[in-house]
Amino acid sequence: MTTRGGRWLDRDAATQALADGQVVLLNTDTLPGLHARLDRPEALDRVAELKGRAPDKPLLVLASSGADALPLLARTNEPCLDYMRRCWPGPFTLILPGASWLPGAVRSATGTVAVRVPGRDALRQLLTNTGPLASTSANAAGDAPATTLADAVSRFPGLGAWDDGQGDGLDAASAIIALGEDGPRVLREGPAAPPAWRP
Repeated sequence: MTTRGGRWLDRDAATQALADGQVVLLNTDTLPGLHARLDRPEALDRVAELKGRAPDKPLLVLASSGADALPLLARTNEPCLDYMRRCWPGPFTLILPGASWLPGAVRSATGTVAVRVPGRDALRQLLTNTGPLASTSANAAGDAPATTLADAVSRFPGLGAWDDGQGDGLDAASAIIALGEDGPRVLREGPAAPPAWRP
């Protein structure tokens, strides 16, 4: 089955497409999105082109686990680690100090990175094979995001897409939380209340 120029992929084909530097449509636990490997600059550029996204607006990063997220970070402390453990897996994107090796597509001008461990088993399994992926909602800048994978495919018919068989997500974007040594600051509300801070 094709996506009118793209392809429906199984998990192995999606993993290979990402390794080959392609952008792939994937369902998450929140909204479906455009995804690319962090170590494929051409794919990161393609995401920005597809989105029409301003270069000063970095992409978020999805990791398979808290342990896999740690190399993305420049530093952290025990209260922040405890908060991360209570947020993940789940619909909470945390803004944290980013490692210096991260590409500019995901690292902000102030050196932060937005990271999430999704609460979707199939996607986390994929992430264990691909490593962390850059991610953004499936829409052109200024348009409402796609809320189903079928909608995302209709908007980006030239891309491959993986349907993991677990249905669509929550039809809502994740919360965005800036996490510093003084605790969390909610920048965007999400589909669930964030955990309480325990300093």
